[in-house]
Amino acid sequence: MIFKQFTPDMLEFLAENHLRNSKTWYDEHKHIYKKLVTEPYYALVEEMRPHMLKIDPQFVTIPSKAVSRVRRDTRFTKNKDLYRDHIWIVFRRPKMRLGSSLCYYFEIEQESWGYGVGYYDIPSAVREEYRQMILRHDKSYLEAKYALEQTPDFYLYGDSYKRPPYPDAPEEDQDWLNRKNIGASFTCEDYTALFDGTFYDIMITNLKRIAPFYQFLRIAEDRVRHQSSEDHS
Repeated sequence: MIFKQFTPDMLEFLAENHLRNSKTWYDEHKHIYKKLVTEPYYALVEEMRPHMLKIDPQFVTIPSKAVSRVRRDTRFTKNKDLYRDHIWIVFRRPKMRLGSSLCYYFEIEQESWGYGVGYYDIPSAVREEYRQMILRHDKSYLEAKYALEQTPDFYLYGDSYKRPPYPDAPEEDQDWLNRKNIGASFTCEDYTALFDGTFYDIMITNLKRIAPFYQFLRIAEDRVRHQSSEDHS
């Protein structure tokens, strides 16, 4: 299908709103924000919903909960900018803080746009669990690795340690073992496909193709949560 609801005007509005940094200005132009940003993003969530629920039936797919807010929470940060210049969508399970939640995401920034799956800030216990799964060559890891290889638009993201934590592990596993954070992502600086709407079918195909990557990390996270429940029972 063609999803032709994103426009250059959206990026220009977000950039101007960010630079003005004024609640008064935002309130006066809130109707423009709704038309250029809220409505297209909510529509995309609605279109993606059935596909994402097939990947994980527990995903939250209510647009108002899946789409990020433009207003920033400045209480606990030195950066006091009131508004973001970019907006994203996340599909994750309920009642999980974003920083430690495994999720699928779609994001449009000022200089690029993209989508993927993984963590923004992986819990250390989950990182250690998936490493052990890699060392055992767990079936879910092998399936995730194959899925990434078969989705050439994606790359593995996450900063690497200067010293590999498992230097004796096989070379083909090092790129996965050595990540401080982990995810698989597609990023593009050319907005042509985004604005003409042709990105949609390719994106859905890629998100489905990379699902074993999500399932691998989901298994690791679920094992950690299960162990934590047993320890506190």
